Amino acid sequence: MSRQRRWLAVLLLALALPVLAADGNDVFDPLAWLRARKLGKLTTVTPQSGKPLRRLAATTLEEWHKERALYQQAFRELIGPWPSERPPLQARVLERKEFAQFIRYKVGFRSLPSEAEYASEIRAWLFVPTVPKPPRPAIVVLHQTVPQGKDEPAGVRATLPWLAHALYYAQRGYVTLAPDAIGYGERTAGGTARTGFELADAAPILDRHPPMTLLGLMLYDVTRCVDYLETRPEVDRDRIGVLGHSQGGLLVNCVLGLEPRFRVGIASCGYGLFRTDQLFPQRWAGKNSAYLPRLALYAGQADELPLDFLHILALAAPRPHLIQTCLGDTIWTPPAVAENAFVMKELKRVRSFYGQEAEAHLVSIEPGGGDRHKNHGWYPETQKAADALLDKVLQP
Repeated sequence: MSRQRRWLAVLLLALALPVLAADGNDVFDPLAWLRARKLGKLTTVTPQSGKPLRRLAATTLEEWHKERALYQQAFRELIGPWPSERPPLQARVLERKEFAQFIRYKVGFRSLPSEAEYASEIRAWLFVPTVPKPPRPAIVVLHQTVPQGKDEPAGVRATLPWLAHALYYAQRGYVTLAPDAIGYGERTAGGTARTGFELADAAPILDRHPPMTLLGLMLYDVTRCVDYLETRPEVDRDRIGVLGHSQGGLLVNCVLGLEPRFRVGIASCGYGLFRTDQLFPQRWAGKNSAYLPRLALYAGQADELPLDFLHILALAAPRPHLIQTCLGDTIWTPPAVAENAFVMKELKRVRSFYGQEAEAHLVSIEPGGGDRHKNHGWYPETQKAADALLDKVLQP
């Protein structure tokens, strides 16, 4: 056996991280990953366990608080634990450039430690408006699945100009922070480009935190953006929001239930139900996906899951939350979003327990009035609604 193959065999046995297949492509074996960690199906039991998607059980706020705790526990079990202690940020400024309406910085701050500097330092574009006077509200802007990462929302290399949200909202008076997700922009050693998914680039960190999943790391990194913004004198730490499209929208929808410091979330094309997704569980756990390995155990048994995206979205209540869902979304697959009306109705009902304002602060957008030909994208009516909600809540 060659030295390289011996190293790969040891790595598989120890951590069940990506292995080199015979065709030369890195692939992920979720079942081996789970065996190495002695993990099985989720142990948290909720009112949703073992059933097709159903209404939330709670009928009062007190009942919802108890039910909510179960869904949050199940979600944390699914993504894996975060470290109990957060490392120092070690923040630094790498570039500074003045424009007419703002100063744009490239900054770096720490994710979790590893031997790979590209993985452990989050690089981000920070926009600081020259007016009005600080402190100002801030928005963390999360990119979609594009190689250039943060450069798209910053307008530096925008594939689609209307997704340059960090630039756009800086021009509207917000401090904005557009970070690279692991595997994109400057947070890659070529792993994502080589394999088609992010695990190879995340491995230096996840090797040190075996129970943490790839999605768990990505969400943890979003919370580090809040840690960083709280150190900036230009930012009002009580007025921080988060916005994202596609992968960014997924991260928004997931992080709101875990990070209470976000006052508002804007998510475009960021969810599809596990139970009806045509690509379940391969989207989350398969040869080329390692976001949530435990979902591999529910192949053909999605109804056994103790939660679905309805419950993940419900964790955001009562904070303001805009959710754009395209009923013709071929990325999430149309069956995974077909029950959006039911999901939104249930979210409204739960929010009504908190009062009329919380209920009104759930903004659901189905582009084209629910046109089933509207595919994965960011639409003008969403932009208008996002502007209105952010301005109302964060008051730039």
